[in-house]
Amino acid sequence: MAGSSSNKNKAPVHDLERQIGELHLALAERDAIIAEHTTTIAEQNEALQAANRYLETLKRMLFGPKSERVAEPAAGQGLLFNEAEADSSSVEAVDAKTPELVKRTKAAHSGRRRPAGEFKRVEIIHELAEEDSACPWCNCQRPKIGEERSEEYEVIPAQLIVKVHIRVKYGPCQCDDFAGHDEKAIVTAPGPVRIAPGSLYSNSVAALVIVNKFCDGLPLYRQEAWFARLGLELARSTMARLVIRVATALSPLIDCLKRDIRGSPVLGMDETEVQVLKEDGRPPSAPSRMWIARGFTADEAAKPFVWFAYHDSRSGDVAEALVGSGFSGFLQTDGYAGYNRLGKRPGIVHVGCWAHIRRKFHEQYVSAKATPLAEQALDHIRRLYTIERRWRSQLRDSLVTRDEFVAGRRAEVEPVFDEFLNWLQGSYKTVPERGGLGLAISYALGQFRRAVRYVDHWLLTPDNNAVENAIRPFVIGRNNWQFMDTPAGARASACLYSLIETAKANGHEPYSYLCHLFSTLPLVADNPAAVSQLLPYRLDPRSYKTAPTG
Repeated sequence: MAGSSSNKNKAPVHDLERQIGELHLALAERDAIIAEHTTTIAEQNEALQAANRYLETLKRMLFGPKSERVAEPAAGQGLLFNEAEADSSSVEAVDAKTPELVKRTKAAHSGRRRPAGEFKRVEIIHELAEEDSACPWCNCQRPKIGEERSEEYEVIPAQLIVKVHIRVKYGPCQCDDFAGHDEKAIVTAPGPVRIAPGSLYSNSVAALVIVNKFCDGLPLYRQEAWFARLGLELARSTMARLVIRVATALSPLIDCLKRDIRGSPVLGMDETEVQVLKEDGRPPSAPSRMWIARGFTADEAAKPFVWFAYHDSRSGDVAEALVGSGFSGFLQTDGYAGYNRLGKRPGIVHVGCWAHIRRKFHEQYVSAKATPLAEQALDHIRRLYTIERRWRSQLRDSLVTRDEFVAGRRAEVEPVFDEFLNWLQGSYKTVPERGGLGLAISYALGQFRRAVRYVDHWLLTPDNNAVENAIRPFVIGRNNWQFMDTPAGARASACLYSLIETAKANGHEPYSYLCHLFSTLPLVADNPAAVSQLLPYRLDPRSYKTAPTG
């Protein structure tokens, strides 16, 4: 009986242990499910945040301001409600500067500007009728005591004319001496110099078509309609063939430009997408690339020039081929990995771009969930640009030499570099790695070593914006004409964009420059030295007569 009672007492204990074990197992399964759900929720939240950032970016691109400028806070204004964090010296500095009312004075050049003096002026005299200028009592004419003058602009619409070139011909002379020598029996006066010989359209028409499209972004089909309103049936296909013929004639000039680009001490590069419809072995929707390089002459003047080159690929091999094997110097680009191999080549110093670093922080700054960390990053970068503007202004005004500029700028920005790098490394540990700010910090750390190298040469600036500004007319034009028809047209476009942007960078008016070029190049085409002197950075804009203004 005693044993039986003992077994009955043990049974509930075993059942209890089993139930506890099952409960622990159930709790473990629940914890695993909760952990799995927590991970899923975190991943979904991260994906949602990424989608929201992408949506905010698209909304800013469509409806928001395009400028990335961030207003600098007034001196001491940020300390008004931050007294606990402000040290005594900064508070005293705020108190010491009491704002004073400043009387607004009229600007020296405010108001309406008078028309420029170089325009042709036609005087139109407005007289009173004889009875209005006569004395009502004696009928004598009143004495003239002066006049009032006012000016207004008048635009004379384009006029279409046909130039008839008459080449006078002369036959043989009847003298005995002429017949006794091997002289040409008939001589004819030379005709007009044309960039496209045999064309029905003059150099000025070719220059107008090219400037309209490649400088002002006016597609050929719109120009076709414009010419039709003048009474000229000039088909877009005819204009396209004319553009390609002109670009072919300008190829010796582009070859000279290419050599000078590869000899530049500093080179900036970028590329943008373009669609070419009729390209062998590729579908019409396949994207191609328009590459751009911007450099400077290797002489003391350091004049800028721009080179566009078309290619069907964005590969880093293309960048190497464009630069060539002989280039050595500073190469400034964005963070695209296609430039990395070129940047590692001996003799080339790869320089980064602070504008691209800044852009990623600015996206976080203007987002719906702006963080103070993004503003702190922008403040560090703003200090770099403030220093750059001050030293660049002194260099431009010849207050410092180029060597003094390089040394002074480096000494002032290097402490900012150190502070920003410490901030990046410290902040990287406190933000989500795959969040928007984490990605911005990661990009900045990856580009930092290259971005600081701009201090090594006086021609380098913190960013590659000059190259992006040079490529902007192409991008604006692309928005109008959307695509190019053939690779030949793409290469012709690259040639003409190169000359027009280089001309603009060196103070030339594009239409006047092209008119001069088209009438001069055929005369010196066999002289390479004379051809090279027609490049915009070797030709003084004042050396040729400007195009008529109307």
